[in-house]
Amino acid sequence: NRAQVVTFLWRAMEEPASDAEVSFTDVKKSDFYYDAVQWAVALGVTTGTSKTTFSPADTCTRGQIVTFLYRAMV
Repeated sequence: NRAQVVTFLWRAMEEPASDAEVSFTDVKKSDFYYDAVQWAVALGVTTGTSKTTFSPADTCTRGQIVTFLYRAMV
């Protein structure tokens, strides 16, 4: 799912810190992927599925994964 993919990328990058503040209604500070989503948003890896949601439990397609990888590496 989207939370797992973003967390995998964040951990692969050695868990960099981020000053971004996630404002998604479906991402809580207690979620295991919270820091990863903050990083991904700050880096531009993702913008979420809408202005207010990240949809962490949604299936992540191969196309989305490739996009996340490309954006993380650029």
